[in-house]
Amino acid sequence: MPNKLLRSETGLSDQLVEKLGLEIASGKIAEGTVLTSTHLEALYGVSRTVVREALQILHNLGLTRARTKLGTVVLNRQEWNLLDANVIHWCHVAGDANALMSDFSEVRYMYEMQAARLAARKRGTSDLIKLNASLKIMRDAFFEEGPESQKLHVAHLEFHNVILQATQNEFMARLSVLFTPMLRLRFEIVNAQIKIDGTFLVRHKTLVDAITEGDEDAAEKAMGILLDISHKEDLQTLRKED
Repeated sequence: MPNKLLRSETGLSDQLVEKLGLEIASGKIAEGTVLTSTHLEALYGVSRTVVREALQILHNLGLTRARTKLGTVVLNRQEWNLLDANVIHWCHVAGDANALMSDFSEVRYMYEMQAARLAARKRGTSDLIKLNASLKIMRDAFFEEGPESQKLHVAHLEFHNVILQATQNEFMARLSVLFTPMLRLRFEIVNAQIKIDGTFLVRHKTLVDAITEGDEDAAEKAMGILLDISHKEDLQTLRKED
């Protein structure tokens, strides 16, 4: 039967989580649906232990909730952990990446511009070293491997994370953990359609210079320019996707 899961390098519980997560994100398994262990065991040919482990993971991600004497109920999207890499992946595969990108673009303005100001005010020597190191990797990768370089995009992600760390604010720094999966998806989608040029590096160097000089206004302005361009790229990408 096509639903049966096969043993592989990916554990059966992980396979079941992936399958159920995708079906919930796509709406194939609708909100309010009751998932029972007996049904899932028979449908996918797995043990009760595998089903229990999979449902626990979905529960931890906010997709389901156990109800006494009823079973496991699929929750409304508002309950989902949309900052989790797995949930983001399922929404992307389900064709919902555009909505996530649009919302995330707005959120970036709210925290990254303030982060740039704080970084300019409170950054330490080690922060500047890390920022310049990330910028160097970005520059070297761009000229050696081109704008599609994976190394460039990994360093770009690290660049933005270092700015959050440079704020010396524990809550702001934690945002890097929360938003990294969404930033990674954004880079993946946008960079597949829009090719950056050398001005990308110049704009990031301007931000580094402002933070180095401790100029809060210049840092905020430089970050705002980066975000304006990113937002335009997002809109351009979303129009193509539509």
